[in-house]
Amino acid sequence: MTDKIKLKTPEILKDAFWQLYSEKDINKIRIVEITDLAGYNRGVFYSYYKNIYEMFDAIEREIMLEIKEISHLIQSFIMDETYNQDKLAVIINNYKKNEKYLKVLFTKSDNPRFMMRIKKMLKDNLVKEAKKAGSTKENIEYYIEYYVSGMLNLLIYWFVNGSKLAVDEFSKLVIELTGLQSTQILKHIYGKA
Repeated sequence: MTDKIKLKTPEILKDAFWQLYSEKDINKIRIVEITDLAGYNRGVFYSYYKNIYEMFDAIEREIMLEIKEISHLIQSFIMDETYNQDKLAVIINNYKKNEKYLKVLFTKSDNPRFMMRIKKMLKDNLVKEAKKAGSTKENIEYYIEYYVSGMLNLLIYWFVNGSKLAVDEFSKLVIELTGLQSTQILKHIYGKA
């Protein structure tokens, strides 16, 4: 196998797995199905992964890393009461780039942990930032839970409904919806009230 093919092989295997995973539960997928779909034999699969769950975890980790890389933008967008559309577009485009994965990860009932991990990461960062900003509000976690859940669920709704709105239209809608109540919520979170 050439180096170029070796670099593409894990991606081809992941794509084959994802195609199957979007149609059925992970515990119903067999390695032979993945390798047949990818055009490889089982030995190739095992040269990269121990089992299907290790492959799944690798995909999740890659996506979480990408989300973590833009988490500063997410925080900045949430904390900025002007709601910069350019920041939001970068965030949404990152989600769009991983749409085939995120759409499934967010909506599969057999895997609620992914959504919980993203929410936890965002909430932990926001609580830390709020405390750093001097917030002494009681029950701050409830405000942040409400805010983060609403934003993520809106994004999920957009994905599940086929991203019918273009990114810039969706960005405008998010900013409009966010502005309706967020100023008051942010005042409570960051003690600006």
